[in-house]
Amino acid sequence: MENIIAQLAWRNVWRNKRRTVLTFLTIMVGGAMIIFINSIAKGGHDQMIEDAVALNTGHIQIHEKGFWENQTIDYAFQLSPELNQRLEENPHVTGHSRRIQAGGLLSFRDNTRGIFIQGIDPEMEKQVSNLHEKIMPGGRFLRSDDTTQVVIGSTLAKNIGARVNDTFAMISQGFDGSIAAERLTIVGLFKSGNPEYDREVVLMPLSQARSTFTMMNYIHTLAIRLDEAAHLNMVKDDIVRFTSKSETQLEVMGWDELMPELVQFIVMDDISGYIFDFILFLVVAFGILNTIQMSVFERTREFGVMLSIGTRPQQISAMILMESVYIALIGIILAIGFGYAISLYFEINPIDYSKFSEEIAVWGISTTLYPAKTTFINIAMTSLFTFLLAVLFSIFPARRAAKLNPIQAIRKL
Repeated sequence: MENIIAQLAWRNVWRNKRRTVLTFLTIMVGGAMIIFINSIAKGGHDQMIEDAVALNTGHIQIHEKGFWENQTIDYAFQLSPELNQRLEENPHVTGHSRRIQAGGLLSFRDNTRGIFIQGIDPEMEKQVSNLHEKIMPGGRFLRSDDTTQVVIGSTLAKNIGARVNDTFAMISQGFDGSIAAERLTIVGLFKSGNPEYDREVVLMPLSQARSTFTMMNYIHTLAIRLDEAAHLNMVKDDIVRFTSKSETQLEVMGWDELMPELVQFIVMDDISGYIFDFILFLVVAFGILNTIQMSVFERTREFGVMLSIGTRPQQISAMILMESVYIALIGIILAIGFGYAISLYFEINPIDYSKFSEEIAVWGISTTLYPAKTTFINIAMTSLFTFLLAVLFSIFPARRAAKLNPIQAIRKL
């Protein structure tokens, strides 16, 4: 009997071909749009995270406990050989860089500016950040044999009227409380796309920073780059367990703690995306409801005849629900194919906002390419919700058909 019901349901699906095809198109377009929108959101968010951590932050940073909250030169620690080896042996760590960080004052001609000085190892830093790729023509990045040579942000250079090969004075505080002062020569300008970096950051060689700030073997930050952001918690937990044995209290922070404003932006964007998904799901669900409802109305007399010759009400309900299942499954298959095809195109050809890079940079965002990224969970959840809504919205017309009075139904024109 179940086979007969399934066959009848399949035939009923194609009774009104035009209406059925329109329903398929509704499910296909709605489902494909949901898959595509979620793919763009996922790809865009991943790209924003990657661009943000690649610029300077890294996926993970290690400091002495209290450094991130206070941001002063007094909070420093020594990198143990054991921790260094642990990071080098971790397959998910692609690079780590030691940094000395301090605030200071820059003086050039009649201009004085507050700056953020970052002492880096030029070669190790290339494994963590991409600032070396942001150097403007006419300058260069730092080299291992540099001493008092520095690289500064393009906005900072513009504000003080400095160019490559100009020399300026810097004054700050040393780790031991002494005065730290140097005359530094600009060898390059970087344009990162982040207004704050371009306005304040000065990069100098780590070896010179140790001498200038009397840091000895102490550092303020160990920045770590991972092969994938998805491995953040695993690597972070491993570092926390390993450093918990250390005498120095350390804080291990992921990119999500270092850049909470980016997390907030992603959360807000996700919420707006969920609202749009909800609207599209409702459109699809009501499209299926309309098809099944109209089909039931048109076949009222037929259902009356079936009930009068002994067909059970449960079998009527099962047949109508089966029709909904057929329509939903075919529509979902079409939606997956169409949605994946669109997403794949934009994965290969990302949406490019590079023409508006300066306007975007005002918001502190350096990402201008937004690729799509289709995931299994995206396709699976879209398909599952579409199927469940199709069945759920078909229950009412199915129950209505099952409760028909056979005599009244047969008399219906």
